[in-house]
Amino acid sequence: MIPLRIKISLFLIPAIVIGLFETLRNTLLENILPTELGNWLTACIDAGVIALVARSLFLAYANKERELSQERASRAVMEERERLARVLHDQIAQSIFYSGVQVSAAKAKFQQGRHGDLERNLNDVLLSLREIDENVRQAIFNLKQDTIEGSNFRQRIRLFLDKTLSEKSISWDFEMSEGDIALSPADQVQLFGILQEAITNIVKHSKATRVAVRLMSKSADHTHWVFSIHDNGVGFNVQTARDGRYGMEIMASRARDIGADFFVESETGNTKIRVTR
Repeated sequence: MIPLRIKISLFLIPAIVIGLFETLRNTLLENILPTELGNWLTACIDAGVIALVARSLFLAYANKERELSQERASRAVMEERERLARVLHDQIAQSIFYSGVQVSAAKAKFQQGRHGDLERNLNDVLLSLREIDENVRQAIFNLKQDTIEGSNFRQRIRLFLDKTLSEKSISWDFEMSEGDIALSPADQVQLFGILQEAITNIVKHSKATRVAVRLMSKSADHTHWVFSIHDNGVGFNVQTARDGRYGMEIMASRARDIGADFFVESETGNTKIRVTR
């Protein structure tokens, strides 16, 4: 809300100043100041007074915009942390529970002397523990990422791709349009979340050797853009991938949250995820 004193000042101060000047002009300066010059001088004084008074309004508006931007950034960070909490609960807690079941089964088979079955159970436990380790490391890495407004989105993407793909010997490249693409803090959080989900799928399931990530502007004012993730892996059946295994619904939901469209195309050697707005 605009303070009442600023509203009153915008109406009264210019009127009072111009009234005083016109009174002075038509009395003491009547024979000194030409009419045409007086008119121009009145207009200049009027504009100057309005600009000075409006400065307070502009400063108040700028402060409100800054506060709203910080609030949006904080809300985006909180939403991302809530998502990570769900990941920890849904994926890691379930994996730990499954490992416990397998350990109990292995103990029973050891007592029964079924060593062949025991080895298979222990191998399942090892695989589950490796998955837990990967998920925990990924969650910690995500929590360390700076998601507040002003962070360099380009650098964050490069750091994530290098950390996640280079360690797996998967080559990658990233391209982003020159200039400032109009991305709010919430946009950045959701796009980064989509990238994390897609790259995790690529590492776990695709057997890809190359990944390309693009964020390209499609309009002069940079408000329309396309974010794409392309790999050369084995691909998958898009129609049957809605069972939660690949997180397609999660990525689609993230895109909807920022008013964008989500598309997936996949065949052997060519899988592409696109988010467009």
